[in-house]
Amino acid sequence: MADAGGLQLLPETRKKIEIKMPGQNRLVVVAGVIAAIVIATYFFLVFRKNSLVQSISVIDQEILDVERSRDKEAEQRVLNLVAQLQVVNPILAAHVFWSDAFTKIQSITQGEFQFQSINADMGSSKIVIKASASSYTTVAKQVASFYSLDSIKDVIINKIQLQSTGRLEVTMEVKFDTNKFLMRK
Repeated sequence: MADAGGLQLLPETRKKIEIKMPGQNRLVVVAGVIAAIVIATYFFLVFRKNSLVQSISVIDQEILDVERSRDKEAEQRVLNLVAQLQVVNPILAAHVFWSDAFTKIQSITQGEFQFQSINADMGSSKIVIKASASSYTTVAKQVASFYSLDSIKDVIINKIQLQSTGRLEVTMEVKFDTNKFLMRK
């Protein structure tokens, strides 16, 4: 239609008319890039926020499930047991072994020396022994036997009395070093 009846109304080639204003195009491009970055950052942050909110709600639900499944009475019993063990553990760590101490005493006891009673006191580090012996020699040998143990500090004879049976009734205190006598190594 450009050529109607030999007359050409529009030119065949068109020239583009460009108006250049210095600096205006660059400012528009920079503003567009900044706007695109701001919009992209906004959408990223909104997406990230929604993702974190969803994660928090899932974790909250898991916490509620765990809270519902707890047996609070059993937990309290366990806490009480832990508190009791904290009291007992130092006692067990410094546990005295009286059976070992009595085994030591038994191993050094003279044949004619018979125990009637033994009263042991760790606080004062002494053992009060009431026994009977066949003679003064047996009592002396027993005292010497006690001194043969390096853990015995002192032996004090409180009373020796002759019985109607001919045996001697002896009451004595045996003082000992707690660290050597009662502690297992």
